[in-house]
Amino acid sequence: MKRLILISIIGTMLASCTLETSDNGKLDGMWLLTTVDTLSTGGSANVRESLITWSFQVNMMNLRHPKHTLCFHFKHEGNHLTLTDAVVDDRMSGDVPVTDVEIMKETGLTRLVETFTVNNLSSSNLDISNDQYRYRFRKY
Repeated sequence: MKRLILISIIGTMLASCTLETSDNGKLDGMWLLTTVDTLSTGGSANVRESLITWSFQVNMMNLRHPKHTLCFHFKHEGNHLTLTDAVVDDRMSGDVPVTDVEIMKETGLTRLVETFTVNNLSSSNLDISNDQYRYRFRKY
């Protein structure tokens, strides 16, 4: 009898759980920002040593910078990638919504809502651009 009750409880628990799965294809995972090109001047900066990473999973993007971490919602449709709803990931104070782009500038982002064109996405390289910059990544 106890065994039947235990099996019923476990079955109910498993049936009520839902797992979020990601359908982001090659975009999922951790990416190291290697190069930022300024489109208006043709300048290029090797930023590999800055250790800025972007990680994509389900509908969240985590941007790690040596000074802070930002989290975004993202949408990837066709050759467009949009980042929205930025928050500063602060375990002590909670997630603080970003209302001023100043905190984002040292990460290479300049707008609260960023929309990129995906120029190249493979299993090892990501190349995106907006009207100001081109960002190149390699997958970790």
